Amino acid sequence: MKKFLIIAMVLGWVMGHGIGSASAAGNSLKAGTFGFNVGFGDSVFGDTGIVTIAGKYFVASDVAVLAGIGLQGSSGDLDANEFEISAGVRKYLKVDDFAPFIEALFSYATEKFDAQGIDKDAFDLSARFGAEYFLHKQFSIEGSIGVGLGHVDNNITNQDYTYIGTRSLGVSANFYF
Repeated sequence: MKKFLIIAMVLGWVMGHGIGSASAAGNSLKAGTFGFNVGFGDSVFGDTGIVTIAGKYFVASDVAVLAGIGLQGSSGDLDANEFEISAGVRKYLKVDDFAPFIEALFSYATEKFDAQGIDKDAFDLSARFGAEYFLHKQFSIEGSIGVGLGHVDNNITNQDYTYIGTRSLGVSANFYF
């Protein structure tokens, strides 16, 4: 719920402070551009606070291919590690300083809790909707939310299950070059 409120506040702030304050030619959404994304959100296992690092390459001014990793770790009583790798495609609905998008993402994730004896692997396909707002030609912030369909295998108990549900509530920053 906290992350939903953060995204709502960011989107409200963006909308209230002059959407499209610069021209569409003033941002970096152009074919051949590379982008670097750093953010946090929910993992495919539903854990909050996973840090994601991703790259994007624009094959057209409104279409980008994506690849990234997600990491989360803790020590002490929990002693857990999570690793995610993903690939997908993003379609911008509007190429402006406020740029809404849709995307499809395929992810593989693994989660290990040593103290609790949990060792899970997951394959996830998610669809997301979000928006990116350019504060500068080469810097933007974004928020997204989506739904995911996936399959989880517990390697210790040999139990597996399939799920469908909300996914990828998160905020991030983009750097373009």
